[in-house]
Amino acid sequence: MEEKMERKLAIVGLGYVGLPLALTYALDAFQVSGVDIDPRRIESIKSSSLGMREDFDSVPVNDVLRTCLANGSLNVTSRFDELPKDVATFIITVGIPIDHAWTLDMSMLTSACAELGKLLKKGDLVICRSTVPVGTTRGLVLSTLERASGLVAGTDFDLAYSSERIAEGHAYDEFRNMPLVVGGINGRSLDRATQVLGAVNREPIFKASSIELVEAAKMFENAQRDVNIAIADQMARFANYFGIPTWELIEACNTHSRVKILMPGIGVGGHCIPYASPYLFGSLTNQAECAELLPTFVSARRANAAQPDYIAERMSRRMGGLEGKHVLFIGIAMKDYSDDVTVSPAVDLARALAKAGADVHVLDSVAEAPREFGREMDIDTGCLWADAVVLPIRQGNVDYERVKKLVIAAAGRVILFDFRGVFEHDADVLQQLWYVRL
Repeated sequence: MEEKMERKLAIVGLGYVGLPLALTYALDAFQVSGVDIDPRRIESIKSSSLGMREDFDSVPVNDVLRTCLANGSLNVTSRFDELPKDVATFIITVGIPIDHAWTLDMSMLTSACAELGKLLKKGDLVICRSTVPVGTTRGLVLSTLERASGLVAGTDFDLAYSSERIAEGHAYDEFRNMPLVVGGINGRSLDRATQVLGAVNREPIFKASSIELVEAAKMFENAQRDVNIAIADQMARFANYFGIPTWELIEACNTHSRVKILMPGIGVGGHCIPYASPYLFGSLTNQAECAELLPTFVSARRANAAQPDYIAERMSRRMGGLEGKHVLFIGIAMKDYSDDVTVSPAVDLARALAKAGADVHVLDSVAEAPREFGREMDIDTGCLWADAVVLPIRQGNVDYERVKKLVIAAAGRVILFDFRGVFEHDADVLQQLWYVRL
């Protein structure tokens, strides 16, 4: 007989995964406590002044925050020892940073587990939802919790793993409607975690045979997309070599019912896909194992990481060099319709151009551009100033028709680099010598 579940839990880590998850439970009549060691993050949550672009059934995240904080369904703190003593379910959503050498920094997760371990009681349940290398939950997480608590996992407390699968801007919908995969260190852990996760998720939950399988599934879900993006980008290079329209080539291929090639871009950004293959690599012991077991993923990650530099070199050839040239970016976020510049290939491209001597300005009223770039221009002023206008992503509030008119009015003085196919089907633009696409 299934035990009655207490509708009370704590979320460890209140970033782009943890906070929407906390609100999802709070809106479903749970009493939720959240902890994040960054005091500035806690202050922005308490003041409902987040820059996060999430909504909950069309209600903006800051409005939902105000409601949940006011009615007491959500409480947040920067101190673990301020979490309620009667909470028996803890969900970990702490991120694992990674550097350009693909080295994983496990210190934040280790520290969170050490602090959480001090609070653990017999009968508690811990669910890890961070994306981690294979073996991390049964290794680092379990051992750190046991060492800090003096308890034994599987006997005194339960431990399970279920990775998040959300996309930025769709967290609330996907926490409720995206199928989940869950694994536990024993049957009781698996059953209890399934009950907690299923309380807000409407889809069938896949009960995996092991935690390691779930950890691997998360990484391969994202890593295969990294490979697919590399295929699209390399198709674009091939098409450019032969003077074939890339987007038309891909559309032609996709008329086949068993083919689905993605559209190319300037690289891969965000919290998930660029990190997926390095998480896989981090599961292995050395580079030789990576080369032997995951050669396709290694090649794809290197190709995608190099894409901004390839685009910069192509722009330099088209512009006759970059020294002293004025380049206006319209959009700088990590992907279309985003306010996030985390691992943004648009930022990488802008930096590559600036390093080669270009004067780069950015126009993006949604995402905040790094301070190293000029940011004071509007579209009209920018297009008059620029030698090149770059469309690295699509943004919802950009008047692209205005951009087109301004570039046309420049009578060939301004080159338009359309890297997202904004004007791919615009007959007024396609045949112009000043129009460049992937």
